[in-house]
Amino acid sequence: MTTFSSEGARVPIHPDVVLVARGLYPKEVLGRTTEEKTDISVDQIRRVVLDRVNLTPHEAPQRVVIVRDCEQMSVGAANALLKTLEEPPAHTRFVLLTSKPGELLPTIRSRTQLVRFAPLTDELVEHVLLAQGIDLERARRVAPLAAGSVATAMALADPKEAASRAHAVEALRAAASGPLAQALEVTSEYANTGDARVELADHLAALAAEEAGEVRRLVLSGGPDRDIARALARRDAAVALTESLERNANVPLALEAAWLQVRRR
Repeated sequence: MTTFSSEGARVPIHPDVVLVARGLYPKEVLGRTTEEKTDISVDQIRRVVLDRVNLTPHEAPQRVVIVRDCEQMSVGAANALLKTLEEPPAHTRFVLLTSKPGELLPTIRSRTQLVRFAPLTDELVEHVLLAQGIDLERARRVAPLAAGSVATAMALADPKEAASRAHAVEALRAAASGPLAQALEVTSEYANTGDARVELADHLAALAAEEAGEVRRLVLSGGPDRDIARALARRDAAVALTESLERNANVPLALEAAWLQVRRR
């Protein structure tokens, strides 16, 4: 079991485990006048990683540097880390975690080895949800829909996200039964801004999981082929749209392509 520091940033107390994540450390620790809100700053890389990476490990034979959601590193932060990634100290190992490798700088990708993780089992996802305080009934309902992703499961389980995610759900479902203009109007708030793009991608990932669960339910219950085909189309459109957003595609065009895909069914 990992023991965390009780003061300041909630980071592993082990002296040879270094954790990096956006907004993890107070501005005073990083020597900043403002908190990190939009990215992992170059200040965090310099103060938390570079200032200690060449020191000899205290207790373990190796020091481990873990960067959560490493695609959130600013260009300056990524560039500051490049040389150390290219020629890391013999006693240091870097683990860069991301669900969006396409957003990493090519120079970062070229200096790392890709290791893909298989989806978690439904039982393990349920266990993590329970550990995060989700009630048993909701955890059991959500876990099979999450396709092995804890992040998706947490989004599906969070009632506060339900209303916001409903916009994406309504948009894709309106495309299957109503005019395209109606669907465009439903999601007109999703402009080509970073925050809106991330929000929409998160909702669509959850939507894809929900539609996959609907397909499963229809197949097991012997539902009509047309309903199964529409649920599959909505799932495929949500997945394709999420991938388009991760490639920084134009939001209105990506939405229109997804809706047309659904309407063909």
